[in-house]
Amino acid sequence: MKRWMLLFLIVVSLVLPQASSAAEQQCFEQTGFCTDGRFLEYWRQNGGLEVFGYPLSTIEIVYNQDSQMHFLTQQFERARFELHPEFAAPYDMLLGRLGDDLLRYRNIDSAMLPREAGAKAGCLWFETTGHNVCNQANGLGFMSYWQNHGLNDPKLDAFGRSLQLFGYPLTEPAIETNANGDSVLTQHFERARFEWHPNQSDQFKVLLGLVGKESQQLVYGESSSLSELTLVNNTLFFTADDGVHGRELWKSDGTEAGTSLVKDLKVGAEWSGIYELAAVNQGVIFAVNKQDKDYQLWFSDGTEAGTRLIKSFGPNAKINNLKTLGNGSIFWVNDAVHGIEPWYSNGTETGTYLLSDINPGLADSAVYNNYGSYWVDYAPIAGGMAFFAQNIQIGNQIWWTDGSIANTRQVSRLDKSGGMLELEALDEQHLIATSYQNTTMGVWNITLATGEQQLLASYLIIATTRNPAPVVQLTQAGGMVYYLSKTQNGTITLWQTNGQASQTIQPNLQGYKAENLLAANDQLYVKLISSHGIQAGWWYFDSSKGLTQLTPLPLRIQASNNGLLGWESIAGGLRFYSSNGPNQALRYRSSVMGKQTSFPDTANDRFFAIPSFQYGTELWYNDGSTLRMVKDIHP
Repeated sequence: MKRWMLLFLIVVSLVLPQASSAAEQQCFEQTGFCTDGRFLEYWRQNGGLEVFGYPLSTIEIVYNQDSQMHFLTQQFERARFELHPEFAAPYDMLLGRLGDDLLRYRNIDSAMLPREAGAKAGCLWFETTGHNVCNQANGLGFMSYWQNHGLNDPKLDAFGRSLQLFGYPLTEPAIETNANGDSVLTQHFERARFEWHPNQSDQFKVLLGLVGKESQQLVYGESSSLSELTLVNNTLFFTADDGVHGRELWKSDGTEAGTSLVKDLKVGAEWSGIYELAAVNQGVIFAVNKQDKDYQLWFSDGTEAGTRLIKSFGPNAKINNLKTLGNGSIFWVNDAVHGIEPWYSNGTETGTYLLSDINPGLADSAVYNNYGSYWVDYAPIAGGMAFFAQNIQIGNQIWWTDGSIANTRQVSRLDKSGGMLELEALDEQHLIATSYQNTTMGVWNITLATGEQQLLASYLIIATTRNPAPVVQLTQAGGMVYYLSKTQNGTITLWQTNGQASQTIQPNLQGYKAENLLAANDQLYVKLISSHGIQAGWWYFDSSKGLTQLTPLPLRIQASNNGLLGWESIAGGLRFYSSNGPNQALRYRSSVMGKQTSFPDTANDRFFAIPSFQYGTELWYNDGSTLRMVKDIHP
């Protein structure tokens, strides 16, 4: 650590003299800050007080979120200066995109705003962003101001100098309320905001907004740590932290007034221990970890009085994999008597019971992977649930239950030395499963009623990769089960089966390679890449018509009641798309701008946990045409 700090100080010392040790320094009593060196020189050469305003900070090392690097930085009323000594002057000083930053704070995605039809007479037309810049009076206005100010670089023409200083226009002119509370005609640029003040003298009819001051005063929201979004009829249950009660159980009907804390299980600001939810019987069952002293199962109907303990399982129970089944939930737990086994609960103490001690005694029937944990792959079928479990005598097999002890039974009779990975229902009578043994993996058709099994295809296991499974993403759509197969050389191919070995084949993907699969409204969607590794977006596919492109964008898509939802992750935000029906085009709806690192958590096609600059991660609602925030739970 000491060596790293020494190196850091040496680097800083090489840069700082250019800004802070110069002989001349100019201080401003209006704000109490000074500037000097290259910062002062750039300020004077490119517009001074009129363009940049007074300094609002010292010259200091600041982390840039966009580039994820540190730079010597100084904030001014109308700009942010960043020193880049690796570039030659005048580009050793770069201006922050404060005009765009302020738009993004308001969740305005400028790149997706409507474009103007084209050039207007007497105006400057910017094809890149689709906006005109015009004057508001004879010879006066935004166009004249833009043309008469620019970066001091004699190598550029007048247009280039202005473009370097202000950037492209991002919006059309519109009436907005500025920082002083005045309603003025405003147009946003990448690095500035132009304001029209018709009652001022000609020299001051166009003023630059105080974008530096405003960006410095922005308040970035606290995240409410939303998790476990679970929809029950029209009520969403989830966990959230409002900054007062810790992370507790909440509910929402999609309105601010209808979003509230259900119960404070652990009084105070600490986490209550809730970590998994499942929809059951007009409410939710959820697991609670009492700081590893006791694992508990609870039920809530959405009222404080109706939120109650079902059963305590002890300190090593580790309740997991809650999944709705009928009027209750299947789950896995170690009750210290039977090991990790499948249980069922309808939300009452008497209705909570062990389904079967599949691996008798203290041994677990949960299937373990190579990383010290276990997984469960459920497949709803025939009014019940198929799942994997292991027994020391019969190995890893497929089981089925309808939630009763009497109807919990073994289905498959595969070789006991093998292992199971994925499970998918082909129809109400047949399951498609992958099972590995030695160096190969088989794809099997299992008849639910009789356990009859047929090997459909086999593939060599990829021993050189972290995930050696050569078959992944079993996906049912249109009476077929599709999957991706990976070969030793990394090639990924799409396969389909109708449950017959002779009909387990590779569909024609027209030279593309499959990357991801999704089933929605009984239709298969495939995310493709070209043979050169270039993203080709999403396509829908069926065995008779082949491929049809849905969107060229590499979205994360999910099913909705009427069609599809799509999410595009961009620098500093998410773009939301939706379609009006199956296989119809995905249309851009709106954006939420924030420090986005992953796609939003979701319960269905209506509720989402989305981060934004202004509010942090909060609950948002899809009303069919746009997104709106439900409530700022953690103000």
